[in-house]
This record gives sequence, C-alpha cells and structure tokens, in this order.
Amino acid sequence: MGEGSLLEEAERIARVFARERLLPRARELERHGGADGGMPVGRSANLAGGEAPLVVLMRELAEALGLPELAREAARDPSADGGLLSNPELTGTLLHELTRALPGFALSFGASLGLCGQSLLRRGTSAQRERWAAPVLGFARIGCWALTEPEAGSDAFSLRATAERLPDGGFSLSGEKAFITNAPIAGVLVVYARIRGAPYDGEIRPFVLERGDAGLSFSPPLDKMGMRASPTGSIHMDGVRVPADRLLGDPEESGKRAAIETLLGERAGLAGMALAIIEESLLLATAYAKERKQFGQPIAQFQAVQLRLARMFAAQETVRALLERGRRLVESGDASLAYYCAAKYTASTLATECALDAVQVLGGNGYTADYRVEGLARDSKLLEIGGGTSDIQLLAVARELLR
Repeated sequence: MGEGSLLEEAERIARVFARERLLPRARELERHGGADGGMPVGRSANLAGGEAPLVVLMRELAEALGLPELAREAARDPSADGGLLSNPELTGTLLHELTRALPGFALSFGASLGLCGQSLLRRGTSAQRERWAAPVLGFARIGCWALTEPEAGSDAFSLRATAERLPDGGFSLSGEKAFITNAPIAGVLVVYARIRGAPYDGEIRPFVLERGDAGLSFSPPLDKMGMRASPTGSIHMDGVRVPADRLLGDPEESGKRAAIETLLGERAGLAGMALAIIEESLLLATAYAKERKQFGQPIAQFQAVQLRLARMFAAQETVRALLERGRRLVESGDASLAYYCAAKYTASTLATECALDAVQVLGGNGYTADYRVEGLARDSKLLEIGGGTSDIQLLAVARELLR
C-alpha cells in the first residue's frame, strides 16, 4: 500500500474512532483531564486501579492504526513505509479528524506522536530509536516534549534548566518545566536544558528522561479553561543523574535549531487543529440554525444569523487555502518562518472567532455544556497561546519582513 493510501486509511480510521469512541465519552474525559486531578501522579496515571481513560483510548486508536508495528519498523529503518511516521502529514491528518470531535484528546495524541515521538525518531541514534522512539510512537508509552519554563515562555530560549556534565560523562539535570502537555501521564520525556561544562558549555541540548528517574517529579494536572481532556502540568528536576546516552541525537547538532524545527511543526499542527474547529463550529451552527425556530420560522431565515454563518464559511475557506499553500511551500522547500507564524496567527484567531460565533448562533444553548460549541470555544483559545502567542507570531513575521 502506497503512502497516499496509508494516509487515507489512517484518516478513515481516525474519523470513525472520533465519532464512535471519543464523542460518547467527551464529557467524562473533560472531567478527568486524562488523570484524576486530586491524585498525586507517580509512575503511571491510574484511575480506580486502572489506567487513565485518555491513555486507554490513545492506545486503542494506535492499535487500530497499526502504529505499534509501524513504530518498530521505523525504529530499525526510519524510511520504512516511505518514512510515514516521520511525516508531519500523518500527524496533521489524525489531528484534524480528532479535533473535530474532542480537541483536548487531539492535543495529547499529537504531543506524544508528533512533538515527542517524531523528535526521537528523527534525531535519535539507532539505540535511542529502539529504546524510546518505538514505544512512544506505538503508544506503549506516552511522551511529552518540554521546552517551556516558568520564566521562559514567549522568551523560549532563556532557559534556566541546566545539565551539568559529570566526570563519568553523564549529566545531572536540574530545573523546572511548565505548561507541558502530557506531563502528568508521560513515561518518556524530551527535555531541553543548558549544558554546564565543556564541551558545549552554555549550549542548549535535548535529553531523554523517563518517569521514575531519581529526582524527577511532576505536578498534578492543571485546572484549565479549555483543552481539559489533555492533562497539562509541570516537571521538576532535582539533580536527575543520567548517563551520556540520554543526550538525544548527535551532540554536535544545535539543540536550539532542533527545538525551532519542532516548534515550526507544532505551529503547523495547531493551524490544522484550528481549521477543524472552524469546520465543526460551522457545521453545528448551520444545523442548529435550520432547526431552531423563533417568531414562527427557523432562525436561519434571519439575516443576522446568515451573516455569522457566511463569515464562518469565509474563515473556513481562508484557512483551508492557507494550509494548502503551506503544503506546497513545504514540498518545494520554500516554507519560511514568516509563513509558519502568519498561518498559525491567522488560523488560531479565526478559530476563536468562529467558535464564539457558533455559541452566539445557539444563544443560551450554546453557553451550556450540553451543546458542543461551548467546549470548542474554550478549547480554541489555547491555539492563540500554545506554540507561541499570537503577539509573538506577529512579531516574528515583522522581524522577517524587516530583515
């Protein structure tokens, strides 16, 4: 089966899974956030003696997609099946279908598969791919990718987390990471820290940590406005001693460049999620407007409602065109930082506006959790914050224009 056929089959499986398995349990997943917020999260996130529902469902989807077998093959040969698991298009396809049902689930699934798993696959040595990339990409273990710190959010590379080189060649990591998707449930972590000691003193590099490493601890899941089905928390490192093989990939490779490439991929993924929220908001608002009657007629007959729906459609087609242009730019090698930032800014802004328009069309019903547009409105706001705030995206575009 060719890569195109594999992607089409993955899209079909994700669509069916999203509608049949996620939607019926959306309220449950949002209450738990994937883990019990009142429970200290240790080696694994357990609920009533079993694994968190979020983790169970992610593994169920991974099995349906055949990811465990693909991951084992990719760990041995990253070009297996045309490099499908290192192809951002796979993650984007899955994120799109999952977001339409439950954005929080999509966020956690994408963080493990894309941010963490693909980082391990692309940058890891053969031994690192076998040990960590295969189980993360196959969802035997959940992954997270940790760059952000309490004092290094928008200023992403002013890191205080340190990796002090030890006489035996290993490292001792100390510091804190904040607002990390999947931290409360992750078993494998890609963590960025600044090296202290020659060689590479002062340079930023990624390290692989494992839940259970001595000195490594986690906060409970944060209580958030949106994306509640995706557990977010802090990572605390207090002299976490690791051997030299925990330094991810080639030590000569710029860790900052690696992080930037991952951030650009994250921005593209968030823009795709924004399109899914716009599409679902328009679908739900249109269906409701045709059915809901006021003054003896469907509210779809009122011009004010029609204008909102039309604006949502225009936003949908704008973001679709933007993402399609992005695919062509990536294929030709011409995708720029300015494009990624402009796409993420435009898509996330329009997603929030469309979700709120859908709430307005539904009126009082749209403001209740019984109707899905309420959740889409809360979830959409994260897209304007995560992966770099909207203001940071615009400033990056301006710098590129004025360079």
